[in-house]
Amino acid sequence: MPDDDARPTRRGGRTGRRDALANAPIIHHPALISQIPVYEVANEEGVEMIHEFAMRLVEEIGVEFRDAESLEIWGRTDAEITGERVKIGRDALLGLVAQAPSEFTHHARNPKRTVRVGGASKVIAPSYGAPFVLDLDGERRHATLDDLHDLQKLNHMASSVHIAGGPIIEPVDVPVDHRHLHMAYSGLKYSDKPIIGNVTSRERAEDTIEMCEIVFGAEFARNNCCTTSLINSNSPLVWDATMLDALKVYAANNHAVLCSPFSMVGASTPASAVGTIAVVTAEALMAIAFAQLVRAGSPMVFGVPSMTVDLGTGAPMHGSPDSAMVQLLAGQMARRYGVPHRALLNSATSKVPDMQAGFDSMWCTFSSFLAGAHWLTMAGGMIEGTLGVSIAKTVIDFEQVDAFYQFCQGPCFDDLDEIFETVREVGPGGHFLGAAHTRKSNLFRFLSQNNAAFEQWEVDGRKDSAQMGAEKARDWLIRYEMPEIDPGVDAGLTDFMAKTQERLAMHKG
Repeated sequence: MPDDDARPTRRGGRTGRRDALANAPIIHHPALISQIPVYEVANEEGVEMIHEFAMRLVEEIGVEFRDAESLEIWGRTDAEITGERVKIGRDALLGLVAQAPSEFTHHARNPKRTVRVGGASKVIAPSYGAPFVLDLDGERRHATLDDLHDLQKLNHMASSVHIAGGPIIEPVDVPVDHRHLHMAYSGLKYSDKPIIGNVTSRERAEDTIEMCEIVFGAEFARNNCCTTSLINSNSPLVWDATMLDALKVYAANNHAVLCSPFSMVGASTPASAVGTIAVVTAEALMAIAFAQLVRAGSPMVFGVPSMTVDLGTGAPMHGSPDSAMVQLLAGQMARRYGVPHRALLNSATSKVPDMQAGFDSMWCTFSSFLAGAHWLTMAGGMIEGTLGVSIAKTVIDFEQVDAFYQFCQGPCFDDLDEIFETVREVGPGGHFLGAAHTRKSNLFRFLSQNNAAFEQWEVDGRKDSAQMGAEKARDWLIRYEMPEIDPGVDAGLTDFMAKTQERLAMHKG
C-alpha cells in the first residue's frame, strides 16, 4: 500500500510541507559574511609574476583612453601620453589605486537594505543587460518593460539577492534615448534594495544621479554611494569614451563602479588564464586609478567576467575550467591590490534551463564564491552567454544562491552536546528522521528540485526543472507585494521622467 504521505490528493504530508515552505514569508538576508576560506590557485610567487606582467603592460605598452577629456585629466600626472595611449609608472599607478577604499557602503532607499561591499562582506546582484527573455511559456523574444518589472519583483523577493535593478534586461519596447529612466525607476519602484546605474552615456549617468537625488536628497546623493554601475573596457587595453564618461560622472559623485574588462579568453585576451588575468589586471587598475584622479577615494571594484570562447565557433562561452581559473586568479589579484572584487554567478551559454545551463552556472558560481568575490553578479536567469534571461531559470538560480548562502556559513560546532545525546537516544540501528534535533535542523531543501521517488514524480506530472521554475516564478509574481515608497518621492521621480522625456523629444525634433 502506498504511503499516505505521498498521495497527491492529500493536503498535508510531503505536498503540504512543500507548499508551506514555498508560501513562507519572504526573508531578506543581510550581506553575506562568509565563514569558508578563499581558494588560492597560485602561490605568492605566481601572484607576483602576474603583477609584474601587468605592470610591464602599463609601463611599456600602455592602455588607450579614447576620450579627450580623460586624456586631459591624465595629463595632470606624470603619465606618458602618446596620442590616446597612456603609459604610467607602477609606483604612480599603485599610489592612485591605493586611494580607492577596500570597502564601501551602498545605500538603499530602505535603510534596512543598505549593504556593505568589500572586506568580509559579500553582496549578490541580479542579471544584467540581456536584450532577450525566455518567457514563462518558453518563448524566446525581445525583452519588454513588463518583463523588466517582473524580474525586479522576483529579485526583490529573492532572499539572498541584495541588489535590485536597473538594467536587469534591456526593455526593447522603450526608445533608447529614455530607456534608462524606466530602468532606474523600475528598480526604485518595485524594490527597495540598492540599485545599479546606467552607463550608456554621460547624460544618462547624470539622469541616474538626479533620480538618486530625488530619493536620497541632493547633498547625500552627491557624496554617498547610491548606485553601483558596470563599465566594460574593450579588451585588449582600450577604454572608450562612453564608458569613461559614465565613470567620470559616478566617480565625481562618489558612487561605485565595477571596472570590468570585457575579456574573452582566446579572443580579446590571450588563450591563457594567466595571460588573461595579467591583461585585465592592467585594464582594471588603470580605470580604478583614473577614477581617483576624478575624485580621490571614490569606491571602485575590480571586475572580471571570466568568459572564454568556443574555439570551434568563436562564440563567447560561460562555464569552463578555464573561466573558473581566471575567476580564482582574479580574487587573488584583487586582494593583492586591496580593492573589492566582482565575479559572475549563474551565467550559462545554454539556450534553455537544461543540464548544460546547470553545469555552466556551477562552474561560474563555485569559483566565484571560492575566489572570495565581494560583488557577485548575474545571480539569476542568464542564458545565451548573457544575451538572454530565462525567467524560469531566474528562480531556480535564486534557490542555488540561497544554498551557497548557507554553504558559506561553514560547519557548525555549536550543538555537539545535543547531537551526542540524540545519538545516545537513537542508539545502534535506529534512525534520526523523527529526532527532535532533526526536526529543528536547517538542512537545505531545494523546492524547485524533485527529490521524490520516480513514482511520485510521475504522479506529480513528470515536471522538469524549467517547468518547476516557471511554476515557482508565476507563484512569486502572484504573491509579490510592492515595497512602500514615499508618495512625494514617487511623484518626483515620475515628474522628472516626464520632463526629461519631453526635453529629449524637443531636442530630437
